[in-house]
Parts: sequence; C-alpha cells; structure tokens
Amino acid sequence: MKARVLVLSILGLFGMVLTGCGTSLSQIVGSTSSTAPKPIGGQAATTTTLPSAAGVAFPVVACTSISGASLGSEGWRPTYLMAPIPTALVGKVEFYSDGVHTVLAPTGWTCAQSVTTSTGRGLAVFPPGASGPPVFGPPAAGTEGVFANFDATRNPSGLAMVCPFFAVASFQRHEPTCSTARPPTEQVTMPTPEVATITDPAGVAGSLAASGGSHTVEGVVIFPQIVPAVTYGSSINVAQESCSLSETSLCPTILSDFEVREFPVSSVSIAPTATVTPPPTRTTAPTTTAPSSVATIPAPTPTTAAVTTTTVPAPTPTPTPTPTPTTAATTTGT
Repeated sequence: MKARVLVLSILGLFGMVLTGCGTSLSQIVGSTSSTAPKPIGGQAATTTTLPSAAGVAFPVVACTSISGASLGSEGWRPTYLMAPIPTALVGKVEFYSDGVHTVLAPTGWTCAQSVTTSTGRGLAVFPPGASGPPVFGPPAAGTEGVFANFDATRNPSGLAMVCPFFAVASFQRHEPTCSTARPPTEQVTMPTPEVATITDPAGVAGSLAASGGSHTVEGVVIFPQIVPAVTYGSSINVAQESCSLSETSLCPTILSDFEVREFPVSSVSIAPTATVTPPPTRTTAPTTTAPSSVATIPAPTPTTAAVTTTTVPAPTPTPTPTPTPTTAATTTGT
C-alpha cells in the first residue's frame, strides 16, 4: 500500500453503498478485519470486523490542462475525499479532479482535461507515459482509460449522447445528430429513468468512448428528466463516462461513484421560447366559484313590493239649468 494513502476506517455499516445506481460496490469484496490499538488502562485490544465498503479517505490527484500545464489553485481542490468504496481497493484507485469535475480511476495514472467535441468538455485519465494522450476528440478503439464527457442537449453532440437511450422532444428527434441506432450486441439497462448503463463487448464499436477494442468497455449516460424541460426540449446538462480497462473489475465502482458524484445539475427555462406576460391588474373583486362537491346557493333575487294605484275619476260637472224667462201678463183695457 502506498504511503500517501490515508485509511480512515469507520465502525459500523456504511449504509449508502450506491446499490440504487445500477451497480453494487458490495459485490466486489467481502469484509476485512483490523485490530484496534491497546487503550490506556491496560484493557485487552479487540478485533473489529469492518464492512467491505467502509468509509475510506482516498487521495485526490490534480489534473492538468489539455496541454499538460498546471491548472493552478482555482476551483475546489481537496487533498482527500471520503467515499464508500471497498477497502480492498485501497491502493488500486484514487480520485482525479480539475477543480470542477472529479472522477475515480486507477492509482498512479495521468489526468488531463479533454475536448471531446466542439462543445463537449471532459476529463481523461490514462496510463502514464501513453503516447498521444487521448485529450482531443474521442479516444481510439481499445484505448485504456477512464473518459468523462460533459455536454448539454442544446448542442448537437449533447443531443447525440442521449438520443440512443432516452425519449426527447419531438422536434429534437428530427435533428440530424439524434440517432437511435445502436449495435445489436450493445447491452443497455435503465436502473432509473435518468441513468442508462451500457456495456460494449470486446470488438463492438458502440456508444461508449474507446469501445471496439480487445476488451469490454462499460459506461453510463446520465440525462436528468427535468419536467417540463424535457417535454419542451429545453437545454439540459448531460454526462457520460466510459470505463475502458483491461482490469474490468474496477469499472463497477468507478461508474457507481460517477453516477452520484457527477450527476448533472441544470439551470433550465420552462420553455425555450416562452414569453412571460404580466397578469392583468384586477379592477373588480374576484369571483369565487364553489367546488363541484359543494352546493351553490343562489343569492336571493330582491323583490319589489307591488304598488297599487287607484285612479279616482274626475267628478262630472253638473250643468246649471238655464232659467226660463217669465213674460209679464199684459192687461188690455176695454
């Protein structure tokens, strides 16, 4: 075991073994035993059985730039990382980080940032002294290494990463780079709706970087199913990791760690072309509609009391009789 490896054994079962990510770290090794130092007071030392995936502090190696230059001190650069990784792998794997992304890979290898496509960026961890480091474009078939790639579905290369395994918006399905074609011998499982685990057998040039060589390549593609962004076709950050190792027993642990540690976090808009319209200013009190299960009692209609109008006929005038003139009697004298 290398002197720089610091092992911090934690008693008790480490329940977060990442079995929900499609691979099981506990499948690799059994339990290990250690003898505790003799405590002060002269009591006898005891032997404690530790779980196979106890928390262990693994060293973190700094990656370089594409050209091999130091990246300086920018970003998050821890010296050690705790991880629920089988204790049997102490000295066989360690972390590599550029201050933004972190991957697990075999101990003593070289790590550099990589440019996989015009928009894709990633990390490549490969054996030391390799001629022509695989940092520009996809690595050649059979190249040994751990290759991580990060992109977004707004880019043709990011869309091409997820189309063979996930459903996308209808307009994206018609993009030239969105192909669903896969080799018939490529093995794909979906442990969750957001993670596709892929195996390209030896000699099969499939979806994974470096596949098609003399050894099996295993990998994962992660596409967060953010609703409603997936339906609308909004851009979502995606990630892929390929584990191309002759010692394939390390790949389940390497990929399990990647699924959790590098799960993409996206900032997406709800709709790609949505226009936000401010709500209108209310000028009247809102109308409340009662739920269908509640009887609605209509407001009473105001009743106007009927007014009876009595028409009194105008009095008929009584005609005044015209007096008859009286003629005085005329006396005629004889």
